[in-house]
Amino acid sequence: MTPHETALVTTLLERLKKTDSPDKDSEAEALIRQTTAEQPDAAYHLVQIVLIQDLSLHVAQNRIAELEKTLAETKTVSFLPHSFLGGLSELVPKPVLSAA
Repeated sequence: MTPHETALVTTLLERLKKTDSPDKDSEAEALIRQTTAEQPDAAYHLVQIVLIQDLSLHVAQNRIAELEKTLAETKTVSFLPHSFLGGLSELVPKPVLSAA
């Protein structure tokens, strides 16, 4: 495990220690306890899944922010003339009409 992974796991486990939920669903709690008793590696896999999903969420949020910034910049810098196709037709070569 890398130092970065150690920090991620430690941070997650610290967050879990601080979580207090007095209103637990008793059926859910019983099912979780039963499943983790039957599958000793369940906590390991749950931590791994949570961290992967958390990292994926951060990557997606950063990408969305990047795309929103690009879109905002594109809207503020109008380099295309105002026309029916927004000037895109000017980017395509004009067809050559042959004399038949």
